[in-house]
Amino acid sequence: MTAPLVHILGCGRTARTIARLMVDCRAIRVGQVLNRSKDSAMEAVEFIGDGEPVEAFDGSLADGWLLIGLPDGRIGETVADLIGTCSEPAQLAFHLSGSVPSEILQPLGTSIASVHPLKAFSDPQQSIASFSGTWCAAEGEQSALDRLQPIFEAIGARWVTFRPKDKAAWHAATVAASNFLVTVNAQARELARLAGMETADATRLMYDLQRGTLDNLAEQSAAKALTGPFERGDLPACRRLHGAAHGGLPPASAALFDHLALATLALAREKRGERPDDDELERLFTPD
Repeated sequence: MTAPLVHILGCGRTARTIARLMVDCRAIRVGQVLNRSKDSAMEAVEFIGDGEPVEAFDGSLADGWLLIGLPDGRIGETVADLIGTCSEPAQLAFHLSGSVPSEILQPLGTSIASVHPLKAFSDPQQSIASFSGTWCAAEGEQSALDRLQPIFEAIGARWVTFRPKDKAAWHAATVAASNFLVTVNAQARELARLAGMETADATRLMYDLQRGTLDNLAEQSAAKALTGPFERGDLPACRRLHGAAHGGLPPASAALFDHLALATLALAREKRGERPDDDELERLFTPD
C-alpha cells in the first residue's frame, strides 16, 4: 500500500521529529512544508529528508493529509486563513497540540484528530533516538484515528485514546506529571545548594532519587509508593523541613513547599491512616 502524502503546516521540533521518524520507516511521504519562513521550511525539509519547502500552499491539499505542528495559540487563526486560501481540503487533518481539542479543525471540512506525543522535544536528534515507547494520546473522529494509529505505532509509539471532552483534564495531568516534576526538581536542587552541595552533585543526586521514586510508582499507587517523614508521621523531622524551607527559600518557593507538604500529608493519611501528630503537621504547613 502506498504511504500517505502528508503536508506540514508549522514544522517546529515536535513536528519535524515525528515526520522524520515516519519518513525513515516509510510510513509517510512528505509533500509541501510551510513554516514561519521559507528558510525555516528548508531547514525542516533537510532534517526530515523529504518534502518541498513552500511560502504558501498551492491551493489544494486534496492529494494528501495535513499535519499541523503550530503553537497552540496559533492553530485557530491559521485554520481560518487556510480555509480562505485552499480550494480543496486535505483528506485528513491532525494537530500535535496537548491542550487544543481536535474540534478546532472542524472548519477544514475533513476527517480530524489530535495526537499529542507525551515527550519533551528539546533536541530533535536526541528525541529520534529515544522516541520508541513514547505514549501518544489521541482524540478525534474515529475515521482519522483508525488511519493514524498504525502510522504512529510504526515509529514505536504507544497509542492511547480519550474522549474529546476530557482534553483539558488530560493536558493538566501531563503538565502535573512532567512540568511540575521539573519545578520540584529545581526546588530540591536549590535546597541542596543551600546545604552546601556542589551544583553538579546536586543535579545527579536529585535525578537518581527521583528516578528511583518513579520506578516505584510504575508498580503501585502513589500512596503506597510514599516514604519519608510524612508517611511516618514524624513531627520533629517535619519541623526541621519547615525551618529549612522557610529559612532559605524565597517566599514563593517556601509557600510551594508548604502546599506540597500538605498534599503529601494527605497521601500519607490515605496510606497509613491517622496518626496522633497529623493535626499538628497540618497546622505546621498551613499558611497563617
